[in-house]
Amino acid sequence: MSQKRETWSTKVGLILAAAGNAVGLGNLLRFPSKAALYGGGAFMVPYFISLFLLGIPVMILEWVIGRYAGKRGHGSMTGIIGLFFNQASWARALGSLGVAIPVLIVMYYLWIESWTLGFSILSLLGKMPEPVKTPDLKTAMEPYLEFFRNYTAPSLMAVLFLWITLIVNWIILQKGVSKGIEITAKIGMPSLILMGLFLGIMSLSYNNWAGLQGLKFIYSLNFSRIKDPMVWVEAAGQIFFTLSLGMGAIATYASYVRPKEDVVKAGLWTAGINEFVEVVIGASIAIPAAFAMFGASAIPELAKEGTFRIGFMTMPAILLSLPLGEILSFIWFLLLFIAALTSSVALIQPLIAFFEDEMRWSHTKSVTVSMMIVLFGSHLCVFVPNFLDELDFWVGAVFLIFFALVEIFVFIWVFGINNFYRELTLDTTIKLPKIFVYVTGIISPLFIFLIGYFWFKYKLVEVLGETDPYKWLARIFILFFVFLLGVLAVISKKRVLEGPRI
Repeated sequence: MSQKRETWSTKVGLILAAAGNAVGLGNLLRFPSKAALYGGGAFMVPYFISLFLLGIPVMILEWVIGRYAGKRGHGSMTGIIGLFFNQASWARALGSLGVAIPVLIVMYYLWIESWTLGFSILSLLGKMPEPVKTPDLKTAMEPYLEFFRNYTAPSLMAVLFLWITLIVNWIILQKGVSKGIEITAKIGMPSLILMGLFLGIMSLSYNNWAGLQGLKFIYSLNFSRIKDPMVWVEAAGQIFFTLSLGMGAIATYASYVRPKEDVVKAGLWTAGINEFVEVVIGASIAIPAAFAMFGASAIPELAKEGTFRIGFMTMPAILLSLPLGEILSFIWFLLLFIAALTSSVALIQPLIAFFEDEMRWSHTKSVTVSMMIVLFGSHLCVFVPNFLDELDFWVGAVFLIFFALVEIFVFIWVFGINNFYRELTLDTTIKLPKIFVYVTGIISPLFIFLIGYFWFKYKLVEVLGETDPYKWLARIFILFFVFLLGVLAVISKKRVLEGPRI
Protein backbone atom coordinates (compact mmCIF):
# COMPACT_ATOMS: atom_id res chain seq x y z
CA MET A 1 0.00 0.00 0.00
CA SER A 2 1.10 3.55 -0.62
CA GLN A 3 2.37 5.68 2.19
CA LYS A 4 0.42 8.63 3.47
CA ARG A 5 0.99 11.83 1.48
CA GLU A 6 3.32 14.40 2.98
CA THR A 7 2.11 17.72 4.40
CA TRP A 8 3.83 21.01 5.09
CA SER A 9 5.16 20.97 8.65
CA THR A 10 4.46 24.63 9.53
CA LYS A 11 2.22 27.45 8.31
CA VAL A 12 5.22 29.74 7.87
CA GLY A 13 6.99 27.11 5.80
CA LEU A 14 3.89 26.63 3.68
CA ILE A 15 3.56 30.36 2.95
CA LEU A 16 7.27 30.83 2.22
CA ALA A 17 7.36 27.75 -0.03
CA ALA A 18 4.26 28.88 -1.94
CA ALA A 19 5.68 32.40 -2.24
CA GLY A 20 8.96 30.90 -3.42
CA ASN A 21 6.98 29.00 -6.05
CA ALA A 22 5.68 32.29 -7.43
CA VAL A 23 8.75 34.47 -6.83
CA GLY A 24 11.36 33.88 -9.51
CA LEU A 25 13.31 35.47 -12.33
CA GLY A 26 10.09 36.99 -13.65
CA ASN A 27 9.92 39.30 -10.61
CA LEU A 28 13.46 40.61 -10.83
CA LEU A 29 14.19 40.53 -14.57
CA ARG A 30 11.03 40.19 -16.64
CA PHE A 31 8.93 42.71 -14.70
CA PRO A 32 11.32 45.68 -14.88
CA SER A 33 12.03 45.06 -18.57
CA LYS A 34 8.30 44.91 -19.43
CA ALA A 35 7.54 47.98 -17.33
CA ALA A 36 10.30 49.94 -19.07
CA LEU A 37 9.38 48.70 -22.54
CA TYR A 38 5.70 49.57 -22.23
CA GLY A 39 5.99 53.04 -20.76
CA GLY A 40 6.13 52.59 -16.99
CA GLY A 41 2.81 53.89 -15.69
CA ALA A 42 1.06 52.87 -18.92
CA PHE A 43 2.01 49.29 -18.10
CA MET A 44 1.20 49.45 -14.39
CA VAL A 45 -2.48 50.36 -14.85
CA PRO A 46 -3.42 47.17 -16.78
CA TYR A 47 -0.96 45.27 -14.59
CA PHE A 48 -2.91 45.98 -11.40
CA ILE A 49 -6.27 45.51 -13.13
CA SER A 50 -5.03 42.09 -14.31
CA LEU A 51 -3.84 41.28 -10.80
CA PHE A 52 -7.28 41.83 -9.26
CA LEU A 53 -9.45 40.45 -12.07
CA LEU A 54 -7.25 37.54 -13.05
CA GLY A 55 -4.29 36.90 -10.77
CA ILE A 56 -5.86 36.77 -7.32
CA PRO A 57 -9.05 34.91 -8.40
CA VAL A 58 -7.14 32.16 -10.23
CA MET A 59 -4.58 31.98 -7.41
CA ILE A 60 -7.30 31.32 -4.82
CA LEU A 61 -9.04 28.93 -7.24
CA GLU A 62 -5.91 26.76 -7.43
CA TRP A 63 -5.42 26.83 -3.65
CA VAL A 64 -9.01 25.76 -2.97
CA ILE A 65 -8.96 22.94 -5.49
CA GLY A 66 -5.48 21.83 -4.45
CA ARG A 67 -6.65 21.32 -0.85
CA TYR A 68 -9.81 19.56 -2.07
CA ALA A 69 -7.81 17.17 -4.27
CA GLY A 70 -5.09 16.58 -1.68
CA LYS A 71 -7.67 15.20 0.75
CA ARG A 72 -8.49 12.65 -1.95
CA GLY A 73 -4.89 11.64 -2.64
CA HIS A 74 -4.17 13.68 -5.76
CA GLY A 75 -1.51 16.36 -6.21
CA SER A 76 -1.04 16.55 -9.97
CA MET A 77 -3.50 17.93 -12.48
CA THR A 78 -3.89 14.48 -13.99
CA GLY A 79 -5.67 13.22 -10.91
CA ILE A 80 -7.24 16.57 -10.01
CA ILE A 81 -9.05 17.03 -13.35
CA GLY A 82 -9.92 13.32 -13.27
CA LEU A 83 -11.68 13.79 -9.92
CA PHE A 84 -14.48 15.76 -11.56
CA PHE A 85 -15.11 13.19 -14.32
CA ASN A 86 -14.89 9.89 -12.38
CA GLN A 87 -11.28 9.53 -13.53
CA ALA A 88 -12.34 9.24 -17.18
CA SER A 89 -9.38 8.54 -19.44
CA TRP A 90 -9.88 11.66 -21.57
CA ALA A 91 -10.09 13.86 -18.44
CA ARG A 92 -6.88 12.42 -17.02
CA ALA A 93 -5.17 12.93 -20.38
CA LEU A 94 -6.36 16.56 -20.44
CA GLY A 95 -5.14 17.06 -16.89
CA SER A 96 -1.72 15.74 -17.82
CA LEU A 97 -1.23 18.99 -19.76
CA GLY A 98 -1.08 20.65 -16.34
CA VAL A 99 1.86 18.39 -15.52
CA ALA A 100 3.59 18.86 -18.86
CA ILE A 101 3.50 22.68 -18.72
CA PRO A 102 5.64 23.20 -15.58
CA VAL A 103 8.07 20.44 -16.59
CA LEU A 104 8.60 21.89 -20.07
CA ILE A 105 9.08 25.34 -18.53
CA VAL A 106 11.62 24.08 -16.00
CA MET A 107 13.67 22.46 -18.76
CA TYR A 108 14.76 25.87 -20.02
CA TYR A 109 14.34 27.63 -16.67
CA LEU A 110 17.09 25.48 -15.12
CA TRP A 111 19.50 26.45 -17.89
CA ILE A 112 18.89 30.14 -17.10
CA GLU A 113 19.02 29.40 -13.36
CA SER A 114 22.47 27.88 -13.82
CA TRP A 115 23.69 31.13 -15.41
CA THR A 116 22.83 32.99 -12.21
CA LEU A 117 24.77 30.48 -10.11
CA GLY A 118 27.74 30.61 -12.48
CA PHE A 119 27.82 34.40 -12.65
CA SER A 120 27.56 34.70 -8.85
CA ILE A 121 30.59 32.43 -8.31
CA LEU A 122 32.57 34.08 -11.11
CA SER A 123 31.81 37.51 -9.62
CA LEU A 124 33.05 36.41 -6.21
CA LEU A 125 36.24 35.00 -7.76
CA GLY A 126 36.87 38.19 -9.72
CA LYS A 127 36.49 36.46 -13.10
CA MET A 128 33.96 38.89 -14.60
CA PRO A 129 35.09 41.48 -17.20
CA GLU A 130 36.53 44.77 -16.02
CA PRO A 131 33.98 47.63 -16.10
CA VAL A 132 34.31 50.31 -18.78
CA LYS A 133 34.06 53.85 -17.42
CA THR A 134 31.67 55.50 -19.87
CA PRO A 135 28.32 57.33 -19.72
CA ASP A 136 27.10 55.32 -22.71
CA LEU A 137 25.00 52.30 -21.78
CA LYS A 138 25.77 50.20 -24.86
CA THR A 139 29.50 50.76 -24.60
CA ALA A 140 29.46 49.87 -20.91
CA MET A 141 27.54 46.66 -21.61
CA GLU A 142 29.74 45.52 -24.50
CA PRO A 143 32.32 43.51 -22.45
CA TYR A 144 29.49 41.76 -20.58
CA LEU A 145 27.59 41.07 -23.79
CA GLU A 146 30.66 39.35 -25.21
CA PHE A 147 31.22 37.47 -21.93
CA PHE A 148 27.58 36.34 -21.87
CA ARG A 149 27.75 35.10 -25.48
CA ASN A 150 30.90 33.10 -24.82
CA TYR A 151 29.52 31.65 -21.57
CA THR A 152 26.21 30.51 -23.09
CA ALA A 153 27.75 29.31 -26.39
CA PRO A 154 27.75 26.96 -24.38
CA SER A 155 31.09 26.88 -22.59
CA LEU A 156 32.33 23.95 -20.52
CA MET A 157 31.97 26.19 -17.46
CA ALA A 158 28.28 26.82 -18.26
CA VAL A 159 27.54 23.10 -18.61
CA LEU A 160 29.35 22.42 -15.33
CA PHE A 161 27.18 24.95 -13.50
CA LEU A 162 24.09 23.46 -15.15
CA TRP A 163 24.97 20.08 -13.67
CA ILE A 164 25.58 21.64 -10.25
CA THR A 165 22.18 23.36 -10.48
CA LEU A 166 20.47 20.10 -11.45
CA ILE A 167 22.13 18.28 -8.54
CA VAL A 168 21.07 20.99 -6.06
CA ASN A 169 17.44 20.70 -7.25
CA TRP A 170 17.68 16.90 -7.15
CA ILE A 171 18.92 16.87 -3.53
CA ILE A 172 16.19 19.28 -2.34
CA LEU A 173 13.42 17.34 -4.06
CA GLN A 174 14.75 14.00 -2.82
CA LYS A 175 14.40 15.24 0.77
CA GLY A 176 10.69 15.76 0.16
CA VAL A 177 8.13 18.49 0.68
CA SER A 178 8.70 19.32 4.35
CA LYS A 179 12.40 18.48 4.75
CA GLY A 180 13.50 19.67 1.31
CA ILE A 181 11.32 22.31 -0.32
CA GLU A 182 10.01 23.82 2.93
CA ILE A 183 13.42 24.17 4.60
CA THR A 184 14.88 25.64 1.40
CA ALA A 185 12.09 28.23 1.34
CA LYS A 186 12.54 29.09 5.03
CA ILE A 187 16.18 29.92 4.37
CA GLY A 188 15.90 31.19 0.81
CA MET A 189 12.93 33.57 0.94
CA PRO A 190 14.07 35.73 3.89
CA SER A 191 17.58 35.82 2.38
CA LEU A 192 16.15 36.84 -0.97
CA ILE A 193 14.07 39.66 0.52
CA LEU A 194 16.98 41.01 2.62
CA MET A 195 19.42 40.95 -0.31
CA GLY A 196 16.80 42.50 -2.58
CA LEU A 197 16.09 45.33 -0.16
CA PHE A 198 19.83 45.96 0.23
CA LEU A 199 20.40 46.16 -3.54
CA GLY A 200 17.25 48.26 -3.93
CA ILE A 201 18.54 50.82 -1.42
CA MET A 202 21.95 50.80 -3.14
CA SER A 203 20.34 51.42 -6.55
CA LEU A 204 18.01 54.17 -5.35
CA SER A 205 20.61 56.01 -3.28
CA TYR A 206 23.42 55.98 -5.85
CA ASN A 207 24.48 59.38 -7.23
CA ASN A 208 22.55 61.41 -4.60
CA TRP A 209 19.40 59.30 -4.89
CA ALA A 210 19.18 59.75 -8.65
CA GLY A 211 17.71 56.26 -8.84
CA LEU A 212 14.44 57.60 -7.43
CA GLN A 213 13.78 59.14 -10.85
CA GLY A 214 13.92 55.65 -12.36
CA LEU A 215 11.39 54.43 -9.80
CA LYS A 216 9.24 57.46 -10.57
CA PHE A 217 9.28 56.49 -14.27
CA ILE A 218 7.71 53.12 -13.44
CA TYR A 219 5.01 54.47 -11.16
CA SER A 220 4.11 57.81 -12.76
CA LEU A 221 0.59 57.44 -14.16
CA ASN A 222 0.72 57.51 -17.93
CA PHE A 223 -2.34 56.84 -20.04
CA SER A 224 -0.73 57.55 -23.41
CA ARG A 225 -0.55 53.86 -24.35
CA ILE A 226 -3.53 52.59 -22.41
CA LYS A 227 -5.42 51.83 -25.64
CA ASP A 228 -2.59 49.70 -27.03
CA PRO A 229 -3.82 46.05 -26.85
CA MET A 230 -0.27 44.73 -26.54
CA VAL A 231 0.26 46.67 -23.31
CA TRP A 232 -2.71 44.79 -21.84
CA VAL A 233 -1.53 41.48 -23.28
CA GLU A 234 1.94 41.88 -21.81
CA ALA A 235 0.63 43.11 -18.45
CA ALA A 236 -1.77 40.18 -18.10
CA GLY A 237 0.91 37.80 -19.33
CA GLN A 238 3.24 39.08 -16.62
CA ILE A 239 0.60 38.35 -13.98
CA PHE A 240 0.27 34.77 -15.28
CA PHE A 241 4.03 34.32 -15.35
CA THR A 242 4.84 35.95 -12.02
CA LEU A 243 2.15 34.15 -10.00
CA SER A 244 2.81 30.75 -11.64
CA LEU A 245 -0.81 30.46 -12.75
CA GLY A 246 -2.28 28.12 -15.34
CA MET A 247 0.43 25.52 -14.88
CA GLY A 248 -0.80 23.44 -11.93
CA ALA A 249 2.18 24.18 -9.66
CA ILE A 250 0.18 26.18 -7.09
CA ALA A 251 -2.50 23.47 -6.91
CA THR A 252 0.20 20.84 -6.40
CA TYR A 253 1.66 22.76 -3.45
CA ALA A 254 -1.86 23.27 -2.06
CA SER A 255 -2.50 19.53 -2.21
CA TYR A 256 0.07 19.03 0.57
CA VAL A 257 -1.70 21.29 3.10
CA ARG A 258 -3.40 19.93 6.19
CA PRO A 259 -7.15 19.20 5.73
CA LYS A 260 -8.29 22.29 7.68
CA GLU A 261 -5.72 24.73 6.24
CA ASP A 262 -6.99 28.27 5.55
CA VAL A 263 -6.30 28.28 1.82
CA VAL A 264 -7.82 31.71 1.15
CA LYS A 265 -5.39 33.31 3.56
CA ALA A 266 -2.56 31.20 2.11
CA GLY A 267 -3.44 32.31 -1.42
CA LEU A 268 -3.54 35.98 -0.44
CA TRP A 269 -0.22 35.69 1.39
CA THR A 270 1.35 34.00 -1.64
CA ALA A 271 0.15 36.74 -3.99
CA GLY A 272 1.06 39.47 -1.50
CA ILE A 273 4.66 38.35 -0.95
CA ASN A 274 5.13 37.82 -4.68
CA GLU A 275 3.85 41.31 -5.47
CA PHE A 276 6.05 42.85 -2.76
CA VAL A 277 9.13 41.24 -4.30
CA GLU A 278 8.03 42.31 -7.78
CA VAL A 279 6.63 45.83 -7.50
CA VAL A 280 8.82 46.97 -4.59
CA ILE A 281 12.12 45.08 -4.82
CA GLY A 282 12.07 44.25 -8.55
CA ALA A 283 11.14 47.83 -9.44
CA SER A 284 13.83 49.28 -7.17
CA ILE A 285 16.95 47.63 -8.58
CA ALA A 286 17.60 47.41 -12.34
CA ILE A 287 15.73 50.45 -13.71
CA PRO A 288 16.73 52.89 -10.92
CA ALA A 289 20.34 51.67 -11.08
CA ALA A 290 20.50 52.26 -14.84
CA PHE A 291 18.87 55.67 -14.43
CA ALA A 292 21.34 56.73 -11.73
CA MET A 293 24.35 55.50 -13.68
CA PHE A 294 23.49 56.41 -17.28
CA GLY A 295 20.68 58.97 -17.02
CA ALA A 296 17.11 59.17 -18.32
CA SER A 297 18.10 58.34 -21.90
CA ALA A 298 19.19 54.88 -20.76
CA ILE A 299 15.65 53.74 -19.88
CA PRO A 300 14.22 53.40 -23.43
CA GLU A 301 17.52 51.87 -24.57
CA LEU A 302 17.46 49.45 -21.67
CA ALA A 303 13.87 48.46 -22.44
CA LYS A 304 14.85 47.44 -25.96
CA GLU A 305 17.67 45.23 -24.70
CA GLY A 306 15.34 42.65 -23.18
CA THR A 307 15.16 40.59 -20.02
CA PHE A 308 18.50 38.78 -20.10
CA ARG A 309 20.55 41.85 -20.90
CA ILE A 310 19.14 43.69 -17.90
CA GLY A 311 20.17 40.90 -15.57
CA PHE A 312 23.40 39.63 -17.08
CA MET A 313 24.89 42.69 -18.79
CA THR A 314 23.44 45.95 -17.52
CA MET A 315 23.55 45.11 -13.81
CA PRO A 316 27.17 43.83 -13.86
CA ALA A 317 28.18 46.94 -15.84
CA ILE A 318 26.66 49.06 -13.07
CA LEU A 319 27.56 47.05 -9.97
CA LEU A 320 31.15 46.22 -10.89
CA SER A 321 31.91 49.90 -11.41
CA LEU A 322 30.97 50.63 -7.77
CA PRO A 323 33.15 50.16 -4.65
CA LEU A 324 33.11 46.49 -3.61
CA GLY A 325 31.57 45.83 -7.02
CA GLU A 326 32.51 42.14 -7.08
CA ILE A 327 30.66 41.58 -3.80
CA LEU A 328 27.63 43.52 -5.06
CA SER A 329 27.61 41.54 -8.31
CA PHE A 330 27.87 38.30 -6.31
CA ILE A 331 24.87 39.35 -4.18
CA TRP A 332 22.85 40.28 -7.28
CA PHE A 333 23.38 36.94 -9.01
CA LEU A 334 22.95 34.98 -5.78
CA LEU A 335 19.64 36.82 -5.33
CA LEU A 336 18.59 35.69 -8.80
CA PHE A 337 19.74 32.12 -8.12
CA ILE A 338 17.72 31.82 -4.90
CA ALA A 339 14.65 33.24 -6.65
CA ALA A 340 15.09 30.78 -9.50
CA LEU A 341 15.78 27.80 -7.20
CA THR A 342 12.59 28.21 -5.15
CA SER A 343 10.65 28.28 -8.43
CA SER A 344 12.40 25.41 -10.18
CA VAL A 345 11.74 22.89 -7.40
CA ALA A 346 8.08 23.96 -7.51
CA LEU A 347 7.94 23.40 -11.27
CA ILE A 348 9.33 19.87 -10.98
CA GLN A 349 7.10 18.85 -8.05
CA PRO A 350 3.92 18.34 -10.19
CA LEU A 351 5.70 15.60 -12.16
CA ILE A 352 6.90 13.99 -8.93
CA ALA A 353 3.34 14.16 -7.57
CA PHE A 354 2.08 12.56 -10.79
CA PHE A 355 4.44 9.61 -10.43
CA GLU A 356 3.73 9.20 -6.70
CA ASP A 357 -0.05 9.69 -6.73
CA GLU A 358 -1.03 8.29 -10.12
CA MET A 359 1.72 5.80 -10.99
CA ARG A 360 2.07 4.78 -7.30
CA TRP A 361 5.86 4.93 -7.46
CA SER A 362 8.13 5.42 -4.45
CA HIS A 363 9.37 8.93 -3.73
CA THR A 364 12.97 8.11 -4.67
CA LYS A 365 11.97 6.56 -7.99
CA SER A 366 9.61 9.48 -8.75
CA VAL A 367 12.30 12.09 -8.10
CA THR A 368 14.96 10.17 -10.02
CA VAL A 369 12.85 9.67 -13.15
CA SER A 370 11.58 13.26 -12.99
CA MET A 371 15.11 14.67 -12.79
CA MET A 372 16.32 12.45 -15.63
CA ILE A 373 13.53 13.80 -17.84
CA VAL A 374 14.35 17.38 -16.84
CA LEU A 375 18.07 16.76 -17.37
CA PHE A 376 17.43 15.55 -20.92
CA GLY A 377 15.22 18.52 -21.76
CA SER A 378 17.65 21.01 -20.24
CA HIS A 379 20.45 19.72 -22.43
CA LEU A 380 18.28 20.13 -25.52
CA CYS A 381 17.89 23.79 -24.52
CA VAL A 382 21.67 24.05 -24.18
CA PHE A 383 22.73 22.44 -27.44
CA VAL A 384 19.80 22.90 -29.87
CA PRO A 385 19.49 26.43 -31.31
CA ASN A 386 16.21 28.27 -30.56
CA PHE A 387 14.94 25.40 -28.40
CA LEU A 388 14.71 27.60 -25.32
CA ASP A 389 12.80 30.36 -27.13
CA GLU A 390 10.25 27.94 -28.58
CA LEU A 391 9.54 26.32 -25.22
CA ASP A 392 9.14 29.75 -23.65
CA PHE A 393 6.77 30.90 -26.40
CA TRP A 394 4.46 27.91 -26.65
CA VAL A 395 4.51 26.56 -23.11
CA GLY A 396 5.08 29.82 -21.26
CA ALA A 397 2.33 31.65 -23.16
CA VAL A 398 -0.08 29.61 -25.33
CA PHE A 399 -0.47 26.62 -23.00
CA LEU A 400 -0.84 28.82 -19.90
CA ILE A 401 -3.78 30.70 -21.43
CA PHE A 402 -5.50 27.50 -22.54
CA PHE A 403 -5.02 25.61 -19.29
CA ALA A 404 -6.18 28.51 -17.14
CA LEU A 405 -9.48 28.37 -19.03
CA VAL A 406 -9.65 24.61 -18.44
CA GLU A 407 -9.12 25.12 -14.71
CA ILE A 408 -11.87 27.74 -14.43
CA PHE A 409 -14.34 25.70 -16.47
CA VAL A 410 -13.78 22.46 -14.56
CA PHE A 411 -13.32 23.77 -11.04
CA ILE A 412 -16.24 26.19 -11.07
CA TRP A 413 -18.74 25.18 -13.76
CA VAL A 414 -18.29 21.39 -13.74
CA PHE A 415 -17.75 21.19 -9.97
CA GLY A 416 -20.63 23.62 -9.51
CA ILE A 417 -20.94 27.16 -8.17
CA ASN A 418 -22.36 26.03 -4.82
CA ASN A 419 -19.85 23.20 -4.38
CA PHE A 420 -16.92 25.46 -5.12
CA TYR A 421 -18.24 28.18 -2.81
CA ARG A 422 -18.61 25.64 -0.02
CA GLU A 423 -14.96 24.65 -0.45
CA LEU A 424 -13.95 28.31 -0.71
CA THR A 425 -15.49 29.15 2.67
CA LEU A 426 -14.60 25.88 4.43
CA ASP A 427 -12.25 26.43 7.41
CA THR A 428 -11.37 29.97 6.30
CA THR A 429 -11.31 33.09 8.45
CA ILE A 430 -11.84 35.36 5.44
CA LYS A 431 -15.31 34.58 4.11
CA LEU A 432 -15.29 35.88 0.55
CA PRO A 433 -18.73 36.79 -0.83
CA LYS A 434 -20.29 34.54 -3.44
CA ILE A 435 -19.79 37.25 -6.07
CA PHE A 436 -16.10 36.27 -5.97
CA VAL A 437 -17.00 32.92 -7.55
CA TYR A 438 -18.90 34.64 -10.36
CA VAL A 439 -16.00 37.03 -10.98
CA THR A 440 -13.67 34.03 -11.22
CA GLY A 441 -16.09 32.02 -13.35
CA ILE A 442 -17.20 34.78 -15.74
CA ILE A 443 -14.99 37.90 -15.64
CA SER A 444 -11.64 36.09 -15.45
CA PRO A 445 -12.26 33.83 -18.50
CA LEU A 446 -13.59 36.78 -20.53
CA PHE A 447 -10.40 38.64 -19.66
CA ILE A 448 -8.34 35.61 -20.71
CA PHE A 449 -10.28 35.35 -24.01
CA LEU A 450 -9.48 38.98 -24.81
CA ILE A 451 -5.81 38.44 -23.98
CA GLY A 452 -5.76 35.33 -26.15
CA TYR A 453 -7.47 37.09 -29.04
CA PHE A 454 -4.99 39.94 -29.23
CA TRP A 455 -2.05 37.68 -28.50
CA PHE A 456 -2.97 35.33 -31.37
CA LYS A 457 -3.73 38.28 -33.65
CA TYR A 458 -0.30 39.83 -33.21
CA LYS A 459 1.91 36.80 -32.61
CA LEU A 460 0.60 33.51 -33.96
CA VAL A 461 0.76 34.14 -37.72
CA GLU A 462 4.30 35.40 -37.36
CA VAL A 463 5.37 32.33 -35.39
CA LEU A 464 3.69 29.74 -37.62
CA GLY A 465 5.44 31.25 -40.61
CA GLU A 466 8.81 30.21 -39.22
CA THR A 467 10.84 27.83 -41.38
CA ASP A 468 13.70 27.22 -38.92
CA PRO A 469 13.98 23.40 -38.56
CA TYR A 470 15.23 23.70 -34.97
CA LYS A 471 12.07 25.55 -33.97
CA TRP A 472 9.92 22.86 -35.52
CA LEU A 473 12.00 20.23 -33.72
CA ALA A 474 11.16 21.97 -30.44
CA ARG A 475 7.45 21.99 -31.33
CA ILE A 476 7.53 18.27 -32.14
CA PHE A 477 9.26 17.60 -28.82
CA ILE A 478 6.57 19.56 -26.94
CA LEU A 479 3.77 17.61 -28.64
CA PHE A 480 5.52 14.29 -28.05
CA PHE A 481 6.07 15.03 -24.36
CA VAL A 482 2.44 16.09 -23.87
CA PHE A 483 1.27 12.95 -25.71
CA LEU A 484 3.56 10.73 -23.62
CA LEU A 485 2.23 12.10 -20.33
CA GLY A 486 -1.32 11.72 -21.66
CA VAL A 487 -0.67 8.05 -22.37
CA LEU A 488 0.82 7.54 -18.90
CA ALA A 489 -2.21 9.28 -17.39
CA VAL A 490 -4.52 6.77 -19.05
CA ILE A 491 -2.32 3.77 -18.21
CA SER A 492 -2.12 4.80 -14.54
CA LYS A 493 -5.92 4.99 -14.23
CA LYS A 494 -6.20 1.40 -13.04
CA ARG A 495 -3.73 1.97 -10.22
CA VAL A 496 -5.69 4.99 -8.99
CA LEU A 497 -9.00 3.14 -9.00
CA GLU A 498 -7.55 0.28 -6.95
CA GLY A 499 -8.04 2.38 -3.82
CA PRO A 500 -7.15 5.59 -2.04
CA ARG A 501 -3.69 6.35 -0.77
CA ILE A 502 -3.33 5.57 2.94
